[in-house]
Amino acid sequence: MEEPAYFLYWGKANQALTSHGDGYHLLPYHSLDVAAVGQQLLHPEKPLTCELAEFLDISPSQLNCWFTFALTLHDLGKFASAFQALHRPPDSSWLPHCRRTYDGSEYRHDRLGLFFWETLKDPFYAELPTFASYSENEQDRIDQTLMIMLDCVFGHHGQPVESAAMVTMRKFTESHNLDAAGQFVHDVYHLIQPDIPLEKLTDKAWASRLAQVSWQLAGIAVLADWVGSNQAYFHYRSQPEALCDYWRRAQNVAVRAIQAFGLAQSSRPAPFQSVEAHFHFQPTPLQQWAEEVPLDDAPQLFVLEDVTGSGKTEAALTLTHRLMAANVADGFYFGLPTMATSNAMFDRIADHYQQMFVAEQENIPSIVLAHAAREMNERFQQATMESGPRDMNYAHTDRSATAQCNQWLADSRKKALLAPVGVGTIDQALLAVLPRRHQSLRLLGLHRKVLIFDEIHTADDYMFELLEALLRLHLHQGGSAILLTATLSLKQRQRLTDIWLNSESEPRLLLTQTHFPLATQLSYGSSTPIREQALASRADVSRAVQVDFIHHEQACVERIVAAVAQGQCVVWVRNSVDDALAAYRLLSAQLAKPEDCLLFHSRFILDDRRRIETQVLQWFGKKSTGSDRQGKVLIATQVFQESLDADADVMISDLCPIDDLIQRAGRLHRHTRDVTGCHTPKVSDQRPVPVLYVHAPVWEEEPAKDWLSQNFRNTEFVYRSPGRLWLAQRILRQLEAIRMPEQARQLIEAVYGDTATDRIPISLQSQEEALMGDECAKANQAWSQLIDFRYGYHTNSSKYWTEDHQEIGTRYSDVETVSVLLLKRTEDDQLVPWVDDMQFAVALSTVKVGKKKFADHLAMLSEEQIQSVHRAYPAAKYLQLWMPEMDSRFAYDETAGFCMEQKQEV
Repeated sequence: MEEPAYFLYWGKANQALTSHGDGYHLLPYHSLDVAAVGQQLLHPEKPLTCELAEFLDISPSQLNCWFTFALTLHDLGKFASAFQALHRPPDSSWLPHCRRTYDGSEYRHDRLGLFFWETLKDPFYAELPTFASYSENEQDRIDQTLMIMLDCVFGHHGQPVESAAMVTMRKFTESHNLDAAGQFVHDVYHLIQPDIPLEKLTDKAWASRLAQVSWQLAGIAVLADWVGSNQAYFHYRSQPEALCDYWRRAQNVAVRAIQAFGLAQSSRPAPFQSVEAHFHFQPTPLQQWAEEVPLDDAPQLFVLEDVTGSGKTEAALTLTHRLMAANVADGFYFGLPTMATSNAMFDRIADHYQQMFVAEQENIPSIVLAHAAREMNERFQQATMESGPRDMNYAHTDRSATAQCNQWLADSRKKALLAPVGVGTIDQALLAVLPRRHQSLRLLGLHRKVLIFDEIHTADDYMFELLEALLRLHLHQGGSAILLTATLSLKQRQRLTDIWLNSESEPRLLLTQTHFPLATQLSYGSSTPIREQALASRADVSRAVQVDFIHHEQACVERIVAAVAQGQCVVWVRNSVDDALAAYRLLSAQLAKPEDCLLFHSRFILDDRRRIETQVLQWFGKKSTGSDRQGKVLIATQVFQESLDADADVMISDLCPIDDLIQRAGRLHRHTRDVTGCHTPKVSDQRPVPVLYVHAPVWEEEPAKDWLSQNFRNTEFVYRSPGRLWLAQRILRQLEAIRMPEQARQLIEAVYGDTATDRIPISLQSQEEALMGDECAKANQAWSQLIDFRYGYHTNSSKYWTEDHQEIGTRYSDVETVSVLLLKRTEDDQLVPWVDDMQFAVALSTVKVGKKKFADHLAMLSEEQIQSVHRAYPAAKYLQLWMPEMDSRFAYDETAGFCMEQKQEV
């Protein structure tokens, strides 16, 4: 019997000489590999499969089989002669010359797949048992609905595939390509035998439901293609055998691969006992509420408002543990505003998370830190998803599955979303609602996870627009979320909770409590949708910090020098890196021991940032002693308040928004200490009464327009609202202290409440109105970028699908930043990353700087040097390369970080 023509077509080819199996892999076999993996990922017993099937009103087995068949078609476009000409196996003499050269930038194989389906679908429909019994209109509806499923698999490279003119696409193919592909479609249909629910496909409302779940199915298709392309498991085979025989083998291999990649059945949650049993301390009032509040099986939103140090993290983990134990969730993602905060949080989560799951041999749930490198924490576990030898890239912008997999998983910020437990920045979750490549994979990773977002009060209107969209989508998926904050305005709280309260209903449901601290629980669709609980504060976190004002930089320096002379440790938090650098140089010149002055800001490479964090905690951390702290000075930017559990004897802060100022004050006398400076828990602090010195303009009841910019130009550049800063100074002058928690609402509402804008002086109103206009425009910009999920996984969902190399910020920034990789020259004249490290040299040697101000003016490398670095370090391909020793304008120093003309100035 003559072998089918589709055995003449290759689907994968080796890039490396050493690999598993033959030199290339037959196309029908690769198609079955991916289908076998998808069959396991969407196993009928998995919660996701059951949820999707219930939503579609079909059985889990029916959904699984139909999707498995669809996956066999994901690479139909590779039957095109233009694609086949990219690799010439030894026995490929049968392949005639194609009229067109393969074009990976415009007509990739995924796009060609659409052409093949449009050409082959009529013979396929003729094989469906009852298709002919439907009317012509019903057949058209079946065709359109089936295309929703096929869009998921043709878009397996991470974004929907755009169709093209049939005439143009035909030029990349030959008639025998269509014959072979048609024979393959026929054979795999009879091999898989999917029960396609044709009657439901005629229903427009049901098609809308399929479009809603197409995003999750598309994510599974991406993941299936990645795992199914792994040569370490799916060895290349170039010799034909019966499809049914190979299919059985591929199914067995898929089971092993899924288990090895940690993608098998989810880990079982352990029963929740109590806060005391899991954390080994008596619960705070907030934590006690978290362990006792009744939970629903509906999607829930929790907003936990309490002072710094009240145990919000442990309360969130308690709620999460209880939700998992109630089978409402399988894992969680802890999102924070910055990389620094996520790194600090990782320790706390790593200490605790395994208690939340049943310990099973070879099935310990993985935890992934969503940035940086293993050295940031010794317990950091690399995920097991290694891609094996890389198959060849087919053409420009048409990267192979393993190339995309390697790139995506090499970035642990993205990989964290696939792990049962992830800790990282909120950015990676927000990208699930934006049209970036592999968005569907992020969305899949968030399914059945509890989203925990900390410091929500830091969000501006741009971020809030994205956050609202994400929470709405997560709610739609049946997910729960926990939002943590110390300083949230009442308006922001109502806005976030409106998502769960269905604010379009009449009458609109409103929150009523203004107490602080406060725990709010929203249950979607419940008869009691709102629970607001006023809470008490623990005595040791209730505190008052006196506020005094300093108006000149030299006075700040004199105050620090005097404190050092008295043996105190001091922190000066500045609003910009440039101001921090200037203060550091000024102080270093006046201190008797310049080495006791440390600088910490965002323009350090990761390796130095880690070292500085360690030094800061040694000097200012909870376990620091009097001798560690004596006479130490830290000049820092906002990274200090965001990331470190540090404690200063004396603190100076540049005037900043009131919520930031409250956060900074939380690091002043944060830990109770005796007269020697040693930490003494559960006793009164024996140091003098804490005073927060606020470096601010001279107070003016009727300020001039340049009240802030005259002497605080960089502060105005960073925060852009002189009026809000004037309001902050005004309320602090009235209260003369920051008293938490009793005055928390008063402080926040005085600056951000509904009537606060009316109290801004007329001279500053125009700047505030301009800023509000800009913020409104940014919110509109965020809204315009959001995916319209109603269209399903289709190009109509957005006009702006882009690559995901570019990082977005958690809040809008007028300053575009660039990640720069620092390089140095070895003795044998090779360019290597600044930091010597076997695994993470690139990550540890990277710094982020402003594009227009800095990156665009850095000394350039030659094209030959750039290519050499890219060959040696593929991860550097998406970074700007820079060798400081070649640059006369900019420099890098381990004590000062990235700066201008540092060589001349230091």
